[in-house]
Amino acid sequence: MAVLDRREVPIEALSGPRELPITLALNQTDYATVLATPDHLKEWALGFCFAEGLIERAADIHAFTTEPLRHGLLLRAQVDARIALMAQEQRRVGTSMSSCGRCGTASEALLMYGLQQLPERPLMSAEHLQGALAWLQQQRQVGLHTALGIDSHGQQLSCAHDIGRHNAIDKVVGAGLASGAMPSLLVVSSRCSVELVQKAVRAGVAALACVSVPSALSVEIARLCRLQLFYCRRAAPIELLSGGSEAL
Repeated sequence: MAVLDRREVPIEALSGPRELPITLALNQTDYATVLATPDHLKEWALGFCFAEGLIERAADIHAFTTEPLRHGLLLRAQVDARIALMAQEQRRVGTSMSSCGRCGTASEALLMYGLQQLPERPLMSAEHLQGALAWLQQQRQVGLHTALGIDSHGQQLSCAHDIGRHNAIDKVVGAGLASGAMPSLLVVSSRCSVELVQKAVRAGVAALACVSVPSALSVEIARLCRLQLFYCRRAAPIELLSGGSEAL
C-alpha cells in the first residue's frame, strides 16, 4: 500500500472556502448561531430575519455592528423593542449547521412560517431558466453554494456564495429587501429541501430552481403553495415538479 506524504500546510495557506460561526443578536438577545461564509452578512441577516418572521422590511433593522468572538463573529442588529422581544421568545434552541439551516427551530410552526398559496403567475420561461443556469455555472466557486436572484425579465439581480445553501438564499433575499426589488426566480447550486421552499414562498418569489434532486416533502409543500419548482440536472431536460403543467 502506498503511503501518502504528510504535509503540514499552514491554515492561512489553504485555499478552501471560509466558514465561521456567526452569532446573530437582536439588541441584547442572542438569537441564533449559524456556520456561514463571512461576507455580505448584513444581507444574510436581513434575509434570515425575514424568513424567521422577525421583520417585514429592511427598515425594521436600524443598524448593524460586528464584534469578534473567540472563533467567529457577533453580528448585532439594532431593532425596536417589540422585535427584540419576539426574538427572545422564539430564539433558536441550538446551533444551526451549514448543512441544515433550520436545525434548532423551537417548533414546527416556526419551521413552516410564512407558507401560503402564492398568486398564479406565468410559468418561468425556458429561456430565462437556461440563461440563469448559465450564469450559475459561470459564477460558481469551489466549495461554496451559489444562489442567484433573477427578475421577471430574466436579468440577474444578485448573486451570493456561502458554505450553506440556505445562507446563500438568505443573502439573495436580503439583497432584494434592501434594494426593494425581490427576484421572481431563485436559482441555487444544491438540492432542494423544505427550508428553501419556505424561504422562497415567504419572499413571494414565483419560482425556485435547484440542480440536485429535491426531497419529496419539499415538492409536496411547493405544490401546496403553488411555487414553481424546477429540477435542473446537467445535460438533461429541465423538470417542472410544481406550479404548472407546461412542458419545457
